[in-house]
Amino acid sequence: MKKNKHKKKYLIFSAVLIIVNLLYVTISISADCAPTPYPLAKVGHSMAYDSVNDLIIVYGGHFASGSENRVYDTRAYDYNNNEWTNLNPTIKPNASSWLSMAYDSESEKLILFGGVPKEGYTLAETWIYDYSTNTWTKADPNTSPGLRSSHVMAYDSESDMVIMHGGIVEADYYPGVIDIHYNDTWAYDYNTDTWTDMSPTGLDVGLAESQMVYDTESDRMIMVGGYFVSPYGNPLEEYYATETWAYDYNSNTWENITTTIHPTHRMDHALAYDSESDRTILVGGHIIPFDYTLEDETWAFDYNTQTWEDMTPTNQPIRLAHQMAYDVESDLVILFGGLNSSQYSIFYNEIYTYDYNNNNWTVMSQIICPTETDFFFMLPMISLFSILAVIVVLRRRN
Repeated sequence: MKKNKHKKKYLIFSAVLIIVNLLYVTISISADCAPTPYPLAKVGHSMAYDSVNDLIIVYGGHFASGSENRVYDTRAYDYNNNEWTNLNPTIKPNASSWLSMAYDSESEKLILFGGVPKEGYTLAETWIYDYSTNTWTKADPNTSPGLRSSHVMAYDSESDMVIMHGGIVEADYYPGVIDIHYNDTWAYDYNTDTWTDMSPTGLDVGLAESQMVYDTESDRMIMVGGYFVSPYGNPLEEYYATETWAYDYNSNTWENITTTIHPTHRMDHALAYDSESDRTILVGGHIIPFDYTLEDETWAFDYNTQTWEDMTPTNQPIRLAHQMAYDVESDLVILFGGLNSSQYSIFYNEIYTYDYNNNNWTVMSQIICPTETDFFFMLPMISLFSILAVIVVLRRRN
């Protein structure tokens, strides 16, 4: 009788042990998976830093080659919690990739222009995103820049204007037209919903797949790299820019900055302006289309001394067609997406951060949440170990 009593106790103990283990696993999974899973790997996306909400906003792109793999998602990345949120607004812009986006901090809005949708034709639409209401709204300016993709945009906070330059319309993306290569600079005023063709002096070529950021300390747009005039696939080196250009909205002039040491000609690189260090940071890219020789470099440009420095940091990410933005609160450059050099075979969904002060790149850990299959596979294992523990206890008692 006493023995049966003990057996009942051990059976109760066994059941409690299993329940405790299950609760522990559930809580552990729940805690470890607090950050939502990373989005799909991306290229052709656009991203900007929302300084009011301290978030990186990423829109669009495609996760594999082919127009059917273009996506229309709007996501937010919170560096402090290493957390992604799929914002999933009801209405979305028509373009999904090779568009450009800039954050207007005075109006607390993201401004998006141009790009290419799944259907493949190039667009000339202006869209506004408001994080506070999680809504995209199509603007309706009286005058607008022409159809384009692969252009550049950045926000001039001193003038409260979004500045846009260049871009292309490719016959592949707009059947019935010849390739158009733009050499124009536009300014967009959100308050009046107005685009103005600035017709500046100083820049005699239009660039596509260059990169541009706003240097707040010098009140200049800084533009680097890209290609001009030639068809997209032309591998001739002379069509690819090595110049560093600076645009001053107040004087409406582009300045060609001549430097002895500078990055080689390239495209599909990324730029971000580190306002704490007052440096424009350039990362990666490749030399010539369809050659895909990657540049495994990080450069820093100082407008005040008009010098470039090859930083040679630790843990250098090597990729092209990635995007970057500077997180002011964390004082870090955030890099997301891109691909390798093997003909679009590997797409990345990693987040890297760059600390200029330590000259170091860090890859953010991705938390992979168990699936239901993983979870139910764990149940019998937990039960088995719990029962084994009870058997051991019973044998010792006997």
